[in-house]
Amino acid sequence: MTHHHIFARQHVVLKRLIVGATLSLLTLIAASALPAAAQDWPTRPIQIVVSSGAGGTADILARLIAEQLSPALGQPVVVENRPGAGGHVGAAAVARAKPDGYTLLMSGSPTHSVGPHMFKNLSYDPMRDVPPVAMIAIAPNLLVVNASLPVKSVKELVQYAREKPGRLTYSSAGPGTSGFLAAELLKKSADLDMAHVPYKSGPEAVTGVLSGDVGFIFFTLPSLLPQVEAGKLRALAITGAERSALVPNVPTVAEAGFSDFEVLAWFALFAPRDTPKAIVDKLSAEIGTIVNRPEMRAKMAQLGAEPRYMNPEQLTKFVAAESPKWKDLLKDSSAAAK
Repeated sequence: MTHHHIFARQHVVLKRLIVGATLSLLTLIAASALPAAAQDWPTRPIQIVVSSGAGGTADILARLIAEQLSPALGQPVVVENRPGAGGHVGAAAVARAKPDGYTLLMSGSPTHSVGPHMFKNLSYDPMRDVPPVAMIAIAPNLLVVNASLPVKSVKELVQYAREKPGRLTYSSAGPGTSGFLAAELLKKSADLDMAHVPYKSGPEAVTGVLSGDVGFIFFTLPSLLPQVEAGKLRALAITGAERSALVPNVPTVAEAGFSDFEVLAWFALFAPRDTPKAIVDKLSAEIGTIVNRPEMRAKMAQLGAEPRYMNPEQLTKFVAAESPKWKDLLKDSSAAAK
């Protein structure tokens, strides 16, 4: 073999070694970039967008989580309410946000379990574009009527509705919210003719009942208890499988004669699609730690909520199982897919 051929062969081998080393270095850089970004995160304030109005359970939970997440992450965590369209205004905004871990969503069943059955032309796919970070809590709804309405039980409310077809109204924070689902389930179970009056937020929907503009509402406990205790609203039933320790004398809807009636609100944190997995996992782990602290569990109990942590994979499976339950109910409701 000539010196020329030996040199040429060595040149090819050397070139291959350089290319191989370069590719290895690029692979190493790419592999280390994500954990480094996650390790540096966060370097500025984080925003939690709440898809419902101020003063509701989702809003209160978001602020409780933010209060403890801030010192854990070493950055301010701010809460912003963006209610509207049953939660889809806020959720769509987060779907469009940069997937860098600095914009999160506090929402639940209205956007992720129910919305896809109600709106054919959503600008985003909730589970694809704003996937789960962590489940935080579940909570039953309380059925309350304006104190001037002459009913003191679910049975009397049903009878009142039958005697005045089309005249009894109920409010909600929008189609697809857990309170709306509970009212629609009662309506279907008892075969009633009642009208839905949607509001932009839960507190506004409660005000509608307080003012007498609307007959009744199913809503989570914290916004209702002061008004019930003041005698302005009358509590008739709770939508959980068991009675609540906050209102032990109030029966469940199932006890009132509607077996298997259970409608729970659930509250979770979500992030825009393509948020780095390392950041999502870090956030989820912190949420798990916060939710299981005794002081946080006690605060949730005061809200009538039960801590229920799930990681992204568990919450994805939960939504997949829960979502089909509402499909038939919504198909026959006033909120059928448009």
